[in-house]
Amino acid sequence: MSFESPIPKYPWPYFIGRFSEEFYEEENNWIDTDYTFMSEGTREKYKRHGLAQATSYMFPACTTMEQIRPIARFMVWLTLYDDYHEVCPVHELAGIRDHIMDVMLGEAPRPDDIGLIRQVARSREEFLPYVNDYWFERWAQSFYRYTTYGIMEETPYKLAKRCPTLDNLMFIREYSISMYPYGDPVEPSINFIAPRYVSEHPVIQRLKALMCRIMAIQNDLASLKKELAIDTEILNIVVVIMHQFKVSVEEACTESLRMHDEYVREFAEIQANLPNFGAIQKDVENFVYHMALMITGLGAWYYGGNSIRYSTPGAFPKPEYSVR
Repeated sequence: MSFESPIPKYPWPYFIGRFSEEFYEEENNWIDTDYTFMSEGTREKYKRHGLAQATSYMFPACTTMEQIRPIARFMVWLTLYDDYHEVCPVHELAGIRDHIMDVMLGEAPRPDDIGLIRQVARSREEFLPYVNDYWFERWAQSFYRYTTYGIMEETPYKLAKRCPTLDNLMFIREYSISMYPYGDPVEPSINFIAPRYVSEHPVIQRLKALMCRIMAIQNDLASLKKELAIDTEILNIVVVIMHQFKVSVEEACTESLRMHDEYVREFAEIQANLPNFGAIQKDVENFVYHMALMITGLGAWYYGGNSIRYSTPGAFPKPEYSVR
């Protein structure tokens, strides 16, 4: 396909953290130690995706390897969890989801658990010095919403190879992009754990929703070539617009970018007019700023990182989950 999808632009800068090249050996070890339930060929492909590298693009405030390690581990974990369970039956995924949430909240992995469970347990252990119980509760709840309202809502469409409407897609993609749970580490990365009255404030909730929707479209544009070549990948916004409105790929990209830019405009406007959070106002402003840096950082990684995940034909592994 000769067509090049548009590259989104943002009103915020991006920064690459100091550890962008530091995790390759550790990441490969994680994959070879705890992801052996996947085939060797699939694991070799993942090693070339450079997933941990994206962490330094998205969380540039981290100052030590210890601080960023659980975020990097969780990035690899979340991506492989998502890919592996892409066509997992909903009734089976519900039980997997609930067990993972128990582990995220402190339950020890079972002796017969696959390495996926041990890896998320390790992330929890490594997050402990930087967060509190309330953060862990939100992290687990974000994972629940991502799995339940994202992956499990996508699965019937993928299995039937049927497109949702654009409105339905955006509700699903807000969750399935996985940025609700992956956005939670913004707080430990800046040494500020938002109290309940901040994290549950409607304005902060809206900013998180906008962040997820922006990054969903950003991802869909970056992965468009890969997804046009796979018949089960029908939940890309460009594909859905083409299908629903019977327009060309170029026209669908233009509309996707228009929607993206409107979400960006709303985010920036809210960011410039935050409510008064009193003594922690500067902390909240910094928190929102680093949410924006997640957006720009991931965009920079898509087009400037060392990953082959979306850029190289055949680099994307096929889902390997087997029905129990």
